[in-house]
Amino acid sequence: MKKVIVITGASSGIGAATARALSNSPHLVVLMARSKSKMEAIAGQMDCLSLVIETDVTDVESVNEALNTVTEKFGGIDVLINNAGLGFFDPIDAGKLSEWHTMIDVNFKGLLNVVHGALPLLKKSSNGHIINVASVAAHQVFPNSAVYSATKHAVLALSKGLHQELQKDLKVTTISPGAVNTPFVDQTTNKEMIDDLKAYFAKGMSPDTIAQQIVYAIEQPKEVTISEIIVRPGRA
Repeated sequence: MKKVIVITGASSGIGAATARALSNSPHLVVLMARSKSKMEAIAGQMDCLSLVIETDVTDVESVNEALNTVTEKFGGIDVLINNAGLGFFDPIDAGKLSEWHTMIDVNFKGLLNVVHGALPLLKKSSNGHIINVASVAAHQVFPNSAVYSATKHAVLALSKGLHQELQKDLKVTTISPGAVNTPFVDQTTNKEMIDDLKAYFAKGMSPDTIAQQIVYAIEQPKEVTISEIIVRPGRA
């Protein structure tokens, strides 16, 4: 069944991998992120109908304009994949307040902006589905990542609330990956930690692995909801 699928954070990592994983599907795929040129390069490799919209999830006006564009082009939204996110890692007593605020603004408030704007459209769809990309950090707090973990705990809590209140209207799935080999940690400014972090994440899962789980959740029969998938890398 053809669905209109919106992916935030679609310019790299898990978002880009998910767009590629949907490339040969019958679906209409909307890529949203701040880097239009990167998304256009990805869309140029896709075989399905796609739409690129430069979007900043922290900007409510930008989000609403993007959702309006999707509605004008495709008539609505069936699946929303909230993937936009970032992480800064530091000991808690060395953390930078500006970085804490950025993680909250993108990882949780940005997700809220998109959910709030998309909910009326998703509730109108007969196939409404929200997929929130959280993290293993939504279940376990790791050293040097307390605030990041807090944002992902919030994502998981919101997913559970959405399911409890709206399960008659739409599906809600949370994907919680462990370490994934993406540029995710490159933004960390702690010079003493960055090399070890990069080495750790380089041994993590391919973003394609997480994309496969997202597609699996999307392709379930209408009467089946995958509430949560936790995916960890196998390490020797």
